[in-house]
Amino acid sequence: MLVIEDEAGIRMTLSLMLKAEGFEVTAAENGRLGVEAARAQAPDLILCDITMPEMDGYQVLEQLRKEPALAATPFVFLTARVDRNEMRRGMNLGADDYLTKPFTRDELLAAVSARIKKHETTREALTNQLMSDDEALRQRFRSNLSGVEGPPATAVDEMSAMEGTASEATVLFADIRSFTTISERLSAPEIAELLNTYLERACQPIIACGGSVVKFIGDGIMAVFPHTDSLPREMQALQAVHAGLGLSFIATRFRDWVSERHADRGLPEFAIGVGIHTGEVMLSRVGARGQQDFTAVGDTVNIAARLEEQTKELGWPVVASEATISAAGTAVDCGERRTVTLRGRMNPIDVYEVTGLKNLTVTADRSMLGLTPSVREALSANADGAANAAKLALRETLQAMVAEPRAGKPAPVQAPRFGNYRVIEKLGEGASSIVYLAERESDHQKAALKILNSRPGDDPDMLQRFVQEAAMIARIGHPNIVHIFDHGFTEDFAYIAMEYFPAGSLEQVVAGPISSRQALSLLAQAASAVAEIHRNGIVHRDIKPANFMVRENGVIALADFGVAKDLSNDTTKTQFGVSFGSPYYLSPEQAKGIMVDHRSDLYSLGVIFYEMLMGRRPYESDSLHDLIRQHVEAPPPKLPANLADCQELIDGLMAKDPAQRYQSAEAVLDAIDTVWTRAALSAARQPPAA
Repeated sequence: MLVIEDEAGIRMTLSLMLKAEGFEVTAAENGRLGVEAARAQAPDLILCDITMPEMDGYQVLEQLRKEPALAATPFVFLTARVDRNEMRRGMNLGADDYLTKPFTRDELLAAVSARIKKHETTREALTNQLMSDDEALRQRFRSNLSGVEGPPATAVDEMSAMEGTASEATVLFADIRSFTTISERLSAPEIAELLNTYLERACQPIIACGGSVVKFIGDGIMAVFPHTDSLPREMQALQAVHAGLGLSFIATRFRDWVSERHADRGLPEFAIGVGIHTGEVMLSRVGARGQQDFTAVGDTVNIAARLEEQTKELGWPVVASEATISAAGTAVDCGERRTVTLRGRMNPIDVYEVTGLKNLTVTADRSMLGLTPSVREALSANADGAANAAKLALRETLQAMVAEPRAGKPAPVQAPRFGNYRVIEKLGEGASSIVYLAERESDHQKAALKILNSRPGDDPDMLQRFVQEAAMIARIGHPNIVHIFDHGFTEDFAYIAMEYFPAGSLEQVVAGPISSRQALSLLAQAASAVAEIHRNGIVHRDIKPANFMVRENGVIALADFGVAKDLSNDTTKTQFGVSFGSPYYLSPEQAKGIMVDHRSDLYSLGVIFYEMLMGRRPYESDSLHDLIRQHVEAPPPKLPANLADCQELIDGLMAKDPAQRYQSAEAVLDAIDTVWTRAALSAARQPPAA
């Protein structure tokens, strides 16, 4: 409680009464000090005398109602006067109640309790009004994944029964681009943190430019700039454009925040789209007297939302309708002009790319004091709700894709869609995963869509390794490493959309012996891939022919990082047991369960190289124990005389002691060059055939 009273006796009595009821009390002896105290720590209720030196009660109230953070604070006048005109004056300024001196303890507590209860009820109503329904959010996110059109950004009918007044206003919509992709690659708490931090910053230019935040729609925000006599159409339209540019400025700076926290997640560059339209809306005020919080419905709202959608197609961060540009006047700098047909509308409209303001500097450095408690509460609740809704929508979509079709259920008329992919057919299915052939709709490129379902009884680390695989591969761009297009996860599902290899894997290539030149070429490609992952701190630990996929042009690409280890995030650099990797290509270190590093992958490359040259593996056995013993004890295999040039590669790759092997994949590539050059010189010295 804040008590502003110049008479020391009354000030002390009020303070003691309130403290006795458990309230924290701050007291000020005049109006000026009272305003300073309210700004320093926003109170839950203010009790203020009217007649005071330096600044009277009316001036105090008028000043506080101009400040967004204090505009809704319950305000009770303390007065010995009961003049009706003065009471009306106070109520018009935004006073909530009058308490006439002298008053009893019961009268004081009754007034305080009534104001607090009303304030909390109003604040709760406003908070709920600012938030979107969880089910509506889930449907919205699910529609982004399935391709089925979801609910509109604003449910026009939800407030159709509310009383309001038709008035002109400028409406602004802002949305995060690629939010579905972002939400797929972050956990729910990480999504909530990102949303809350960004939207808190996004509110600031809106409020600073005189707008009211009307709705949080998951990753989106809706604001209205009502036109009034004191703030006419031209001014509010210009202010809305100013706010839109401020939002774009904030989004650009917010990229640094995202990069600092999630640099290794392969997130798309953070960006937003802003749509602005001016026209007639139905306005209703929500909240306590003096608090400028509005809700708006009508065709103008829908057009603004559709304009925001157009930013993706147009590639413009801020799009405004001709109505807004005409109202804002010549102060707005515009780029291109287009005629577009908005979704759900028959008649096209002219739209403009907003690029700046003449003689005005767009800034996003606004004080956090502009956010009311209701807005802050709604921000936090919206962030949590949107994060959970996004994850649940992804889970439900993936669950539907892996679910067995029910008997008698008709086949879908159209091929199912997942995000940007149209599913063509099932390629294969395992105990916990299923792979589809899909086509990326943006460019018709084929992709393998692999979905993992973590079921009870499964390896508890399986899903984490699957997600780790996606994150690791996605951040590496190399011609001999599989391309990951998209990936995402929930608590018990995950997916990867990756490059499709109709030609199969290296396993088919090494089914019989191949020429030494071809084997050296394939080994060089494999070593290039291994060198790249090692440069990124990753040890694959399952190098085998089946994990080198073959493109249609014959180039091979390393895939399946399911048991890979990111040494950059590992302090022990140790993995025990022989369950990781195929036993035919296991390094001695893996077989013995001792420290494993990048040289383990080089040993496996040596096994593959021998198999390519000879058409069989160097070590074979029906007994797993005997096979492991050969990896640990048997000397590196010997090649026949016609392949003697390649023996040093086998010896350098398959030495039992890692210290005796090539120490890096780059060293392997150098050795391949030496063997290749020697073979070429030898061939040149051969006499020509008769």
